[in-house]
Amino acid sequence: MNEHKFNKKELAPIAALLIFIVIVLILCAFSAGRDVRAEQNGGTEQESITERESITEQESIAEREHTAGQKVSGQAETAASPESGARPASTAEGTEAGALNGAVTEVKETIELEEEVQAESIEPVLREDAPAMVSENGVSRNTVSVVKKTNVEMLTEMMDYWSKGNVEAVEDLSGLSHYRAMSAALQGPSYFYYCGERNEEGKPHGTGIAVYGGDQYYYGQWADGVRSGDGTWLKMYYYSDSDTEADRALISHSYTGLWQNNLPNGAGHEQYEIDAQKAKADSRYWQNVMGNFRDGLYDGRMYILTEDAGGNVQEWYGNATQGVFETFEGRDSEGRVPICQDAKNPDSHLWIKPLDNINLGLTEVRDQATAKSGN
Repeated sequence: MNEHKFNKKELAPIAALLIFIVIVLILCAFSAGRDVRAEQNGGTEQESITERESITEQESIAEREHTAGQKVSGQAETAASPESGARPASTAEGTEAGALNGAVTEVKETIELEEEVQAESIEPVLREDAPAMVSENGVSRNTVSVVKKTNVEMLTEMMDYWSKGNVEAVEDLSGLSHYRAMSAALQGPSYFYYCGERNEEGKPHGTGIAVYGGDQYYYGQWADGVRSGDGTWLKMYYYSDSDTEADRALISHSYTGLWQNNLPNGAGHEQYEIDAQKAKADSRYWQNVMGNFRDGLYDGRMYILTEDAGGNVQEWYGNATQGVFETFEGRDSEGRVPICQDAKNPDSHLWIKPLDNINLGLTEVRDQATAKSGN
């Protein structure tokens, strides 16, 4: 048998094939190892991401719980310690309170008031055989019945009398206990209940009536929530037995005339109703003042009626500019200066202390329109 010897040319293809197989095996092994490492690394990375997400979520939950705890704690503190002086919630329409500086604020609140029974033995229901008691002005004075009315009902009743010119009936109504309680329910003269026409924004506009604290009322024209046009302001004076300082000669104080920006502006008539029998000796009161007013102050030529404790009435004329009267020459022994002339005797004058000759006019109305919250 003849031996066949491979030459180099015959061995070259075989060697190349073997080298190729080895290279393929190496590549397969390398690829398999890389996949294993990738799988291992992927699992670790996924675990890391999951762990980070879990930690973030736990921190977020903890933060929300902490914030919620703060809110609950704050609410509990507020409930346990209510703000001092807070106004109670309204029983009907809601309360618009807190008069701003220099503003008269409407209180949109419906209240129900009960007139006090004057004797415990009197039954609260009016008997059929009980005689009717009516004042000369048509206001019922029967005290055996209990009256329950809302502020709207009371103001509607009063406006009906006022619109007919029956001011005496208005004064009678203002003295009834439930009307006085209605006024007393307000924080002060800068707050009011209103009944009447309104504009599209709900503000008093047109004809309407208002009650203020301190037994004060207004009936007349309004514009955009303030008194404007023709109207009448009325203040009634009531005294308690413990009040020993008040001047009990004063019954009422009123102004009828033109208004603008919530104050008397234009031609008007101021009037005091006086009980001369209760006036102090040697006292003199400005009973009537007629003329022009500017922001509630006398401004222009003014006609004045005075009444003394003896019931004597005198007429005077004087010229004022923004609440200050022009003075004539001379001073009396008390340092007073003459400001007005007697209508019948020009040589006779009305005298006043110089420091009092300032801001003369409707002081109570001006105080009302400029009152601050809480006053």
